[in-house]
Amino acid sequence: MYIKNIQAENKYNNKVSYKGAREIVRTLANPDSLASTLVLESSVTTGRGAQAYKRGGFAEFRERFTDDVVSALFWMKGVDIFNKLGDKVGKHVLKLPTTEFDVGKDALRTPFENLTENLPDDMKKKLAGFKFTKIILSTLLATAFVGFALPKINQFITNKIMGKKKKQQENKQTLNDEIFSQNSFENFTKKITKSNQTSFKGISGVTSVAHLLENNRICKMLTTDVGITSGRFATARNKDEGLEYLFRDVTSCFFYYASTPLIYKFLQKVTGSKAFTTIDPVAAKSVHNLMLEQLKQADGTFASMSVKDFAAKTLGVLDDKAAKLLKKIPFKSDVISLDELRKFIKDQKLLDKAAEMAKLQPNKAGVGAVLTKQQVSDVLKNGAINTPEFMQGVYTSRFGKALTDPNRFISMKKITAFRNNIDDYAKSVIDAAKDGEVTKELLEKMNKKSFVMSAGFRAVAIALSALALGIAIPKIQCWITAKRTGSNAAPGLREYETDNKKAS
Repeated sequence: MYIKNIQAENKYNNKVSYKGAREIVRTLANPDSLASTLVLESSVTTGRGAQAYKRGGFAEFRERFTDDVVSALFWMKGVDIFNKLGDKVGKHVLKLPTTEFDVGKDALRTPFENLTENLPDDMKKKLAGFKFTKIILSTLLATAFVGFALPKINQFITNKIMGKKKKQQENKQTLNDEIFSQNSFENFTKKITKSNQTSFKGISGVTSVAHLLENNRICKMLTTDVGITSGRFATARNKDEGLEYLFRDVTSCFFYYASTPLIYKFLQKVTGSKAFTTIDPVAAKSVHNLMLEQLKQADGTFASMSVKDFAAKTLGVLDDKAAKLLKKIPFKSDVISLDELRKFIKDQKLLDKAAEMAKLQPNKAGVGAVLTKQQVSDVLKNGAINTPEFMQGVYTSRFGKALTDPNRFISMKKITAFRNNIDDYAKSVIDAAKDGEVTKELLEKMNKKSFVMSAGFRAVAIALSALALGIAIPKIQCWITAKRTGSNAAPGLREYETDNKKAS
């Protein structure tokens, strides 16, 4: 074989401390990670709680704190919890062969087709329908609790604490009646159901919608936050409280989902550091170790090397012959099967390398092993970065077991961007070489600079988003209400204002 069998850990990646600061920064950079959400949400909860106590005393603070903490838990994990319950129903009640699979699809990965390749059509439809229904119901249940049930629970608790005497007979009901007494949730779900009565043309449409609702951040935002905000507005105790919810939730969306990456990109732009701060710090350390190995001599010392030689040894060179060959290969959406590639590449060493490179993704249903155009380009180069061994290690450290799981989906766009970040980082280090020489000191300086700037930018971006969410928006919200109503009291607690002052 051209290279040895690939291992998830190799000599470049096993030197990286995944439990250290670099892994923390990598995790915070992932907008879908639980840790990044917890960091932001803890700041938001603290700021909103302080502002609520300042305006409405303990009563408003308790409502705000309860709402924020419980909402955060259901916002982060609610859909996942209901999904898990749905999986149990699918396995033990519906007797489905499997329930844990992704339904995303692109030219490189087709997990649903992989799973159902040998299944009858009726089972394919059953699995697709189950996935779609499970996600819709999970989203609706999480949304219903946070948007409709939680506000009513909060109001019920406030009634008990404040000792309010209910004046109307219909209000003398149990907690369960108090939560669902209004028709707002029923009407809301009817509208949702009606608006979702889409005529899907085949399994593909159902699975595509299911994947977007389960994995796309924007779609998840629209199906949870819009529903939650609508529920809060519908269950508000008066118009002014509803408008406060509406203003807070709508303006907060930008700072939850968009401001942190935008601030990060702005800092990259003003410092001209995009090439070496876009890559995550763990991957940057792996590339650094690889590059350092290129300077290592037989006696263990490190020598300097000319920029030209170092670039060729590290990044490889796509010569004219290889470039012409690459143009002849008939890629479809930048993907080709290994069998088809064998018609164009005859060198056995390159074919062996291509076979190992194809292991960076699972086989594709009905096609077999496949490679991207980018991977074929790596096969035709001879740089240290272009080896399947290095790629497997650095990819696995970033994407985990999902990288080669035939039932899991990682978009080719995401992997391509990650691969480009590796080249960009290496090129930026080489471009920083002075006097045409690459040295150990230069590599270490650039790696440290990359990490410090990445961590600093991330901290600033998160801090500014947290300030907006936890301090600026609550203050503006209270200011607008005061201007509109002429009162600084919390709109939902007006009827308890006298008692509230005593309690605070």
